[in-house]
Amino acid sequence: MRHSSVGSVSELITSLLPKDGTPVLNRVLRVMIARELGRSVDDEVYESARDSLYSAGVIGRVRGQGGQIFLAKSDAKRQPDKAEAPSRRAEADLMKPLERFLQQSFIRELDIPKHGTWLVKDTSRLGPPLARWARPDFILVTAMRFRFMPGAQLDVYSFELKAENGATDLAVYEALAQTRFTHFGYLVWHLPEGSKAEARLPEITAQCGQHGVGLIRIHDPDSDNAFETVLDPVRKTTPAAEVDGFLEQRLDEDERMKLLSALDGARP
Repeated sequence: MRHSSVGSVSELITSLLPKDGTPVLNRVLRVMIARELGRSVDDEVYESARDSLYSAGVIGRVRGQGGQIFLAKSDAKRQPDKAEAPSRRAEADLMKPLERFLQQSFIRELDIPKHGTWLVKDTSRLGPPLARWARPDFILVTAMRFRFMPGAQLDVYSFELKAENGATDLAVYEALAQTRFTHFGYLVWHLPEGSKAEARLPEITAQCGQHGVGLIRIHDPDSDNAFETVLDPVRKTTPAAEVDGFLEQRLDEDERMKLLSALDGARP
């Protein structure tokens, strides 16, 4: 477990902020820092580190809506989105193909036992209206009892979908922030062959790897065989109370009973 002094937190802030100057919400950055340290950071320590960096001109601040900070001195200049070619497929058009992939190919890869159960749900419009970072596009929940060992297991996967030009550093942090409530977080990116956005693939892959976020590339949304898992996620030690509250708000009664039946039923 790393020490969370003002100096060490300052170093983490500068190393975790996007090099292209993209602003990051304070609460998202604190989640990232907590993952690195293995524990939460005291308010005073974080604020002292942030304020000292701001006073030194290392970072800038965007106030309001939770507050954001960004690297004030960046070696790379961010290219405005409007300069990029329009996406071939809008994000809304990718929702059904992703749902089909999760319900078929993805769930087969998980190899859920016959006595287990699972469900996939569109949660893009579910949850607290102001909690933008708590609304994955999809969640996948698996539940099963062990055959010989006592107890049961519940796993929650979150999926943040981005269209061709939508996968940025900020998208990775969004997928990471959703693991405050889930065990596995994925960024799903529609990136056709030959797209100009392919130049960002190594950077996005590295960012996902740094934060334990999975990356799924959609080469062609019309074919399940064209969904590529570029990077597997790292399981997060998300508190059970956070997972429980998240599911309570987003699942209906039938869905909750389906999971409880698999978790509480007789051992197979």
